[in-house]
Parts: sequence; structure tokens; C-alpha cells
Amino acid sequence: MIKAKSLPNNKEQIEFSPIFKSYFFLILSQPEITMEVTPPDSSWNLWQKLSFRFFFIFFGLIIFPFPLTIIPGIGSITEPINKLWTALINFSGKTFFGVEENIAISFTGSGDKLYDWLWYFSILLLTLILGILWSVLDQKRLNYTKLKAWFVLILTYYLAYFLFVYGIIKLFYLQFSAPSLERLFQTYGQSSPMRLAWTFMGASKTYTVFSGFCETLAGALLLFGRTRTLGALTAVGVMLNVFMLNMSYDIPVKLFSFQLMIIGFYIAAQDFDRLFSFFFLRKAIPEKKITPPVSSRRGKIILLIFQVIFAGYIIIMQVSNSNSSRKQYGEKREKSALYGVYNVENFVLNNDTLPPLLTDTSRWKRILFDYPNFTSIMLMDDKVTRYDSEIDTLAQSIIFSPRGDTINQYEFKYTLDEQDMQLSGVLKDDTLKIDLNYYDIKRFGLFSRGFHWINEVPYNRYNYD
Repeated sequence: MIKAKSLPNNKEQIEFSPIFKSYFFLILSQPEITMEVTPPDSSWNLWQKLSFRFFFIFFGLIIFPFPLTIIPGIGSITEPINKLWTALINFSGKTFFGVEENIAISFTGSGDKLYDWLWYFSILLLTLILGILWSVLDQKRLNYTKLKAWFVLILTYYLAYFLFVYGIIKLFYLQFSAPSLERLFQTYGQSSPMRLAWTFMGASKTYTVFSGFCETLAGALLLFGRTRTLGALTAVGVMLNVFMLNMSYDIPVKLFSFQLMIIGFYIAAQDFDRLFSFFFLRKAIPEKKITPPVSSRRGKIILLIFQVIFAGYIIIMQVSNSNSSRKQYGEKREKSALYGVYNVENFVLNNDTLPPLLTDTSRWKRILFDYPNFTSIMLMDDKVTRYDSEIDTLAQSIIFSPRGDTINQYEFKYTLDEQDMQLSGVLKDDTLKIDLNYYDIKRFGLFSRGFHWINEVPYNRYNYD
């Protein structure tokens, strides 16, 4: 693949094989500058025209009105658009699937709601109708080379935007953060598949940051003509992994992750002939005949400026928001003044000492001081009750109140004996005196195992300590 050619004075010159040179030409060439431009009057065949119309309408409806949606202050532009979609979705649901109740858009954190499935169906329906209408009314068109150049560029920005969004929050260890104290005491079997996925991702900051780096790298590569194909292929690989996680662990972002993966495929497919020649035919990479979005020098400069502003704005905003969020709920968040785990040794209820029976739903098993504004109390059956709490370290007091209840408040006094705690007070109508033993969370296998280059045997076990 690489040969050394002897030169005078005992020097050598490296020679690359045609296949090896083709690879670098494929990945690093700048189509807008170095490659032959498609003649504006070249004719497309029927398949090229029909496929472009389909993808243009389909992806166009999906991303519209991007990039206006990311501009601050004009988010309200989506309100009338959402109303139109809601009307069409309800029509599609009633007409084709017998969905009688009206469905309204709702933001629940799920991207796989019935509304979303009907939205994609409606897009496919509109694509079919508008595609046929476009083909009938525009039969004499020779090609859409200029329109396609702009279309692919906008799709590239759209994909890069979401790769930056999802990538940067992982770089800041936010989307999957370290397991909370509550989660450390929850069992695998009782966990939902999605929560299990969030736990194993968050348990490793290294892997979470690495996955964010891959997404961010794919977004960065997409922004430059020289690396756009490589960026699209990287995006496909990254999003395929995300899509399979969503499918395997029932994470409700299946539709959206698949959408981003397909967009990456479409962008990479613009270099299909060259990719196929290199990977399957083992031939030299042919020049790509394209029409750039702009041909004048001034236009290219304006487009470059827009690209710099776009990328800079997205990166700066995401970094700023992620840094702020890391202080609110990430690894730099404020913790409880009594942060830690305390197991109940003795529990006295109304002067009656209760034994630690698993059938006793009134006895406490442990207290988890994790967040500054609430405290979690685990009962003997491992069910968790959360109380809003205010901790005064000077008065050594804790005021508990049911979540969201600003009227009923219960004050407890605590004393610390080294790390152990004694807690006493009245909760509702019950007088409580509780002895608590501190539990070092470093005893958890997730925190104590660490990293090892050499493993004589696999450390695949459950820590019962």
C-alpha cells in the first residue's frame, strides 16, 4: 500500500498506492473548490428527479422551520405551525386509524407518543401527495442541482446542531449523571429498562464523555466541505448506536434517533459513487461533479461567515447552558448539608422500640441526605418517601414537610457522634427517636472498584457489603 523509493544521498521518498491516495482524496478533498462543477443544463433521469422530490418534501417537512427555531426570541413562530400539524394529525388518526379522541401536542419528555407516530404518518402522506403534484406540474425541469446543494447544506446544519446539543451535554456529564443515593439502593429487577440504561451510562463518566465526544466530533466534521462525508458517516455510526440503545432499553426517543441516522445516511449518500468505488470496487476515487450552493467569491465568503456564526453560536450557547446546568443538577450541584447515607440502628415510635421487620411499613430503614431541598426516607420494604427539608447546621435541626405542602412542618433535632447521628422529633402525630449509623458510599462496588489494566479473573460480581 505504501512503498519507499530510494533517492540520491541515501534519502527515501514515500510513494502511496492509488487506492491509498484515493482514500485521502475521498475524505479530505474540498468539492466546492477542487472538483469539477456540474453543468447547469445537465439532465437528471426520472429516478433522480422523483427521489429528490420525495426526500426534499419529507425532510423539509420534518425540519421546518429550522433554523428559525434556534434563534432567541422567535420561538413563538412554531405555535401556528403546531396548530396546523395538530389538526392534520387528528384528521389522519380518525380517518386512517380510528382514533376518536382529539390528540394535542404535549411535552412529556417522550418522543414516541401517539402524536409523534401520527405526525410521521402525516408527513409521509403529505410527501406522497405533494410529490405526485410536484412531478405532474414540473415535468420539464432538467434538474434540481442548485436546490439540492442548498437542501443538503441545510440538512447538514440541522444534523450538526442536534449532534452538538446531545454531544456537549454529555461532555459536561449531564444527560447521564452519576447515580443518586436513592438509585444506589434500588434493585436491578425493579428498575425499568430505561432507568437501567441511564444508570449504567451514568456510572461511567469516562464512557459518557467519550460518547459525547463522538457526537460532537461528528457535528464538527459535518461543518466543513472537506470532512462532510466523514462527518456524515461518523454521525450514522453514532446515531445507530443511540438508536439501538433506545430500541433495546425501551427509551422513548426511537423515532428521533432513527430520523437523525437517516439524515446522516442521506448526506453521506451524496458521495455514494465514490464510497462504493473505494470500499467495494477497490478503484481510484472519481472526481465528484457537483454544483455548489454559491459560485461567486462574495457568496462563498458570506456563506463561510454564516457558518462560523452558526457553529460559534451553537457551541457557545450549549457550553454556557451546560456549565450552568452542571452547577444546578450536575456533578457540581449543591448537596445536602448532611450529605450521606444513614442506616437506622434503633427506631423508637411513641416510646416503643420497633424491631427491623420487613413487614413493618412504619419503621424506617435508612435516611438518604442527597439534595439540599429534600430528604429521602426508605422504609423497611424499600419504598421511598420524600420530604421537603430545611437543614440548619447551627441549630442542628431539620424541618420536614410533605412534598409540596407549605403548611404542615415537623421539626427534628439531631446530634452527631463522629459520623453517626441521633434524630428526634414529632412527625405528624408520632414521636420518633432514631439512632442512625453512617454508611460510607465508597463501600459500593461502583465507586470502589476503579480501573485495572491487569485482571487475573473477571470481577463480575454483586457487592453485598
